[in-house]
Amino acid sequence: MPTSTLVSMNSWGLYLVTSVALVLVIAPQLGSLARDSREGADWRNVDGIRSVVDSLGPGVLVNLTYGSASADDPVILSGFSFSCNYGNGTIVLPSRWSLPNVTLLPAHHYRLWLSGKEVQVIEAG
Repeated sequence: MPTSTLVSMNSWGLYLVTSVALVLVIAPQLGSLARDSREGADWRNVDGIRSVVDSLGPGVLVNLTYGSASADDPVILSGFSFSCNYGNGTIVLPSRWSLPNVTLLPAHHYRLWLSGKEVQVIEAG
């Protein structure tokens, strides 16, 4: 075998070994970055839903849809709080109005309105 072929094979071998080592070193940081990104997206979803619900008034009907089924987490309404479990913890935000015990799923359509001081929620096919 010519020497240039051996040198080329050694070069590629070294390249592959260092590439794998780099991925192993960076993988934990990439996982952490993905979790932080997911938490940020969930925080924005919960805060957006809270803003919509808190802005309800008498006679106002809101059609609500958020996120995508494959990328976002459910938002739970209960008592006077909104919550979302994102893997490393739970996001909890307070509500201005009394909420029913319901779980809002991403990419589903809902209708919300105020009845007295309580929010009513139905899934709108």
